[in-house]
Amino acid sequence: MKIIRNIQAKVRSTSDRWLAFARMMAQFLPFMRKQKRRLILAQLFGLAYIMLGMLEPWPLKLIFDCVFLDKEVPLILVPFLQGLPESHPVLFLNILIASIILIAVISGVFYYFEQLFTSMAGQQVMAGVRLALYSHLQYLSFSFHDRRRTGDLMSRLTIDIRILRDILVSMPIDGSTRSLMAVGVILVMLFMDVQLTLLALVALPILAVLLRKYQRPMKQTFREQRAREGELANVATEVLGSMKVIQGFTREEAEIERFQKENKASLRKGLRGARLEARFKWASELAVAVATAAVIGVAARRVLSGALSPGDLLVFMAYLKTFYHPLRRVSKTAERMARVTASGERIIDLLKIQPTVKESPGAIEAEGITGEVRYEDLTFAYPKETPVLMDIDLHIKPKERVAILGSTGSGKSTLVSLLPRFYDPEEGRVCLDGRDVKDYTLTSLRRCISFVFQEPFLFATSIAENIRYGKSNATPDEIREVSKKVGIDHIIEALPAGYDTLLSERGSTLSGGQRQCVAIARAMIKNAPIVILDEPTTGLDNLSAELVMQALEQLMEGKTVLLITHQFVNARNMDRVIVLREGRIVQEGHPSQILAMDDIYQFQSEIK
Repeated sequence: MKIIRNIQAKVRSTSDRWLAFARMMAQFLPFMRKQKRRLILAQLFGLAYIMLGMLEPWPLKLIFDCVFLDKEVPLILVPFLQGLPESHPVLFLNILIASIILIAVISGVFYYFEQLFTSMAGQQVMAGVRLALYSHLQYLSFSFHDRRRTGDLMSRLTIDIRILRDILVSMPIDGSTRSLMAVGVILVMLFMDVQLTLLALVALPILAVLLRKYQRPMKQTFREQRAREGELANVATEVLGSMKVIQGFTREEAEIERFQKENKASLRKGLRGARLEARFKWASELAVAVATAAVIGVAARRVLSGALSPGDLLVFMAYLKTFYHPLRRVSKTAERMARVTASGERIIDLLKIQPTVKESPGAIEAEGITGEVRYEDLTFAYPKETPVLMDIDLHIKPKERVAILGSTGSGKSTLVSLLPRFYDPEEGRVCLDGRDVKDYTLTSLRRCISFVFQEPFLFATSIAENIRYGKSNATPDEIREVSKKVGIDHIIEALPAGYDTLLSERGSTLSGGQRQCVAIARAMIKNAPIVILDEPTTGLDNLSAELVMQALEQLMEGKTVLLITHQFVNARNMDRVIVLREGRIVQEGHPSQILAMDDIYQFQSEIK
C-alpha cells in the first residue's frame, strides 16, 4: 500500500507541475494569438523541413546497395529508376548525388523560413509582453512602488522577458516539430526492423527517470538565481544613481564589497545550476550511448547474417541518430524549461498584482473644478503600520493658500498625497468640490492638480520637452511665456541650444534652483486649479530659494495651494497655516496668529 501511495503522490506531483506550466502558458496566449499567422507559417515550414529531412539517408542507401553491391532498386522507393544501375551506373550515381544536393538546398530554404517566422513571432511576442508589463507598472499604486526596488523591476522588464521568449515561441515550435520528427522516424524504423526499434526505445524510460530527478532542483535553483540577479540589479541601480554621495563619503570600497557579496551569491546559485545540468547531461548521454551501442551490436550481427543490407543499416543508424538527437538535448531542454519557467512566473507575479487604488465603476470626469478641498474625519495608515493620520477634519476654500507645517513623520506629505489618490484613506473621505475624490476618474482628478516636488526630477531630454511634460500640446510660445513668468527665460536662452538644450540624467546640467524653476514652469503650463508644493525650497541656498519663491508666486496666483514646508518663513504669505503633530492637526490659523502663539519657538525647533 505504501508503494502505491508513493506512486500516486509522484503522479499527482508530476501532473501538478504540468498543470502549473500549462496555466503559466495560458497567461501569455493573448500575446501569441496576435502572431498566429507567423506561428502557423513557422510550423508549416518546420513540418516541410522534417518531411524532407526524412529522405536524407536514402540516396546513401541506394549508393551502397545498388551501386556498390549491385542490388536492385526497391520498387517502393523510386520506380522509374528500376534497371538504371545496371544499364547506366554513372548516370544513376550522378542522380543520387544531385538528389543529395537538392534535398540539402530545399531543406535549407524550409529551415530558413521556419527560423525567420519563429524569430519574427518571438520578437513581436516579447515586445508585446514587455509593453504590457511596463504599462501595468505605470498604473500600479504608490503602495506597490514604495515597496519594490527599481533594479528588480528592470531585471524583469529586460532579462526575464528575453528568457521568456524561448518558452513562448521557440520551444513550442521546436518541440512540436521534433516530436513529429521522432514519431515519423519511429514509424519508419518499425517498418524497417521492429526488434532494433524496440531496443532503441530502451533509453526513453531511463531519460524520463533522470528528467524527473533533476528538473525540480534545476527549476528551483534558477528561480533563486533570478531573484539574486534582481538583487544585484537593485544594488547596481542604487549605487550608480548615487555616485556623488558615495565618492563624497569615500565609500567606493564599501560599495564594491556590497556588490561583490551579491555577485558571489548569484554566482553560487549559477554554479549549482551548472553542476545539476552537467550531471543530468552526463547521465543522459551515457544512457543514449549504451542504447546506441546495443543497437549497433545487434544490427551488425543481422547484417552479417544477411537479414539487413549495409544500406539498411546506414538508413537505420541515420534515423536512430535523428531520434536520439533531441534526447541528447533533453538536459539542455530541461535547463531551459527550468530557467524560462522561473522567469515566466516572475513576470506573471507582477501582472497579477492589482492597483490598491482603483477607479470606481461609475466614476465621472472632474470638470469645472473650483478647487474646494475637504478632509472629513480621516484616518490613514500604511500597510502593517500604525496610523499616520488620525481624525483629520480640514476645509480648504477655493483659491485659498494653505501651508502645512510639522516635524518629519508628522504626516504632511501623506495628507496631500490623499487628494490625488496616490493612496486611499482607511476611514473618512477626501472631497473635491463637494464630491468624494473616488467619484472622479483618476486621470481627470490628477489633471486638476499640479505638483512641484522637493526633488525636481527632470528627464534626460530637452528643456522644452521637460516643460511640455505638463501640457503635451504646448506650443513654443506657451513654453517661452511660462518660462518668462517663472523668471528663467534669460537663463535658458543663454544656453548654447536654448530651449532645445539636452539635459543630462536627472537634469544635473542645471543648478538646483534652475531645475526647480523648470519644474515650476512644467506645473504652471498645466494650469490646474490646485497646486501641491512639497518642500520646494529644501536644500537650496538663499539666492536659489529666493528665485524659486518668486517663481512660485506666479504659479500660485489664483489657485488653491497646499504647501508642505519645514520653514515657517515660506508660510508667511499663505492665507492659513495648518500644524501637524503625530498625525493630528494641533494648530490652525493665519500665519500671524500661529507666529504669536506661545509654543511657536518649541514648534520651530521640532521641525528643523
